[in-house]
Amino acid sequence: MLMRFLLCCGLATVAMSTQAMTLYKSTDANGVVFFSDRQTPGAQAFVIQERRAERVKPAVRLVPERRYPQQAYRYPLPWRGGPFRLSQGPNGSFSHTDAKSRYAMDIAMPEGTPIIAARSGVVVRTENAQVGRGNDASGNFVRVRHDDGTEGVYLHLKQGSVSVRAGQRVAMGSPLALSGNTGNSSGPHLHFVVQQSTEAGLVSIPYEFNQPVGTLPNFALGN
Repeated sequence: MLMRFLLCCGLATVAMSTQAMTLYKSTDANGVVFFSDRQTPGAQAFVIQERRAERVKPAVRLVPERRYPQQAYRYPLPWRGGPFRLSQGPNGSFSHTDAKSRYAMDIAMPEGTPIIAARSGVVVRTENAQVGRGNDASGNFVRVRHDDGTEGVYLHLKQGSVSVRAGQRVAMGSPLALSGNTGNSSGPHLHFVVQQSTEAGLVSIPYEFNQPVGTLPNFALGN
């Protein structure tokens, strides 16, 4: 009887949604213990808290923030005019074999073609007085240090045509010089290379023009 009563009380407690139930424990003259929901003199009160079934929220899957690699800078063509021919590309068989020039590109163009900055930066070094092959394989050149620390170098320029000086800041598209045929050059062309400073010195790094190089006829194939 007692167990049935307690079971009913337990079910009632579960059924209640907003309140707890208070039961009173009493012992009669014969020593029989009984429970009631009504208070009687000397009864001991018990508060039965309702047990709410909590709805478990589905686990939230934390998706790590996707970090897209920063897209490499794509260089606009560093000259005005054309179209001109790519005479030697990266890892060329003629001269692009060392660490400083491995990813350089040679563009065959008439001497006197306007050469412009392919990226903004600060001019760090120039050469303007070399005649013909001279003593420097680079011939006359302009070196521009970009804001990310890389350097764009424009080689084999025409003597006396360099129009910028060291320490000068140039914007993309600013005139730098005229193309030529100075230094270790087998014909009028622009040698353009991007370099990065390392513990081992300056090394050539890969770069891309902002238009497919394939649009330029390949001089090596006789196009």
